[in-house]
Amino acid sequence: MIKSHYFPDKSFETKEDLFKELKENLDFFIDKKKSEIQKSCDKGTAVSCKSLDLLKFEDQLKGIKIDDNFYYIAVNSTKILDSHDDLHVDGIWNKSVKEQQGKVYLVADHELCIENVIVRKEHIEMFTASIPFSMLGKPYDGNTQALIYKVAKSQVKNEIVKEWLDSGDSIEASVRMQYVTILFAMDSNNPEDETEKRNYDAYIDTIANKNEFEYIPYFFIIKEAKNVKESSLVVFGSNHTTGVLNTKEDEPDDKPTPYKEEPATEATQTIERRRRN
Repeated sequence: MIKSHYFPDKSFETKEDLFKELKENLDFFIDKKKSEIQKSCDKGTAVSCKSLDLLKFEDQLKGIKIDDNFYYIAVNSTKILDSHDDLHVDGIWNKSVKEQQGKVYLVADHELCIENVIVRKEHIEMFTASIPFSMLGKPYDGNTQALIYKVAKSQVKNEIVKEWLDSGDSIEASVRMQYVTILFAMDSNNPEDETEKRNYDAYIDTIANKNEFEYIPYFFIIKEAKNVKESSLVVFGSNHTTGVLNTKEDEPDDKPTPYKEEPATEATQTIERRRRN
């Protein structure tokens, strides 16, 4: 029998049976994801981010001038499959950057109150940039598109946070968001699942952490999301790849330790994204 966390009280005899149930309830799952205000720090195991040298990649940043008087804080990144089966893809923040410019704060611990404000909204410039994963200290090939907050060092209100940022100590970032456009991908051979299979084939090889899993049967493709009210500096970040980008360089972190699948009984297996031990 096969189990899925989407149906905690059910078991399925075959993968195809599970896929059929997922498809029948797809509208509910997508509506639920869209209805929630999510914090990326709640969506996976975080790895400490480091201060890195953004100046080395100035030519790749679409003409954005890099200034040592500013902090560059990556609050989200693409191409990582997270613990909620969600895959943020390039372009996810394009509309939000335009619509939310000057409307979001940088705060501590997702507490939007006066004493937790680190940088006021009028002093934050949002932009996206395609940068190598290695720049974020991560062992993945290729580039990720990061949502970056550019903030003047002089505008950081919290002196403790400023000390952390200036020292180069580990600190992490998390975006408050709401999903807008979601596609579903499923590794199904059923002709009725042609759209989901096409999505699967189109995006499965874009997953930067794909090799951490034995098998990925399905996932949700997040094409557009809205940055809602704030992003935060937190103890635990989101998806292995958020962090502070300034003008200091550190060695990459060790590869994140994947979680281990809970042992299955002889009669039951789990068809979730199986992580490699």
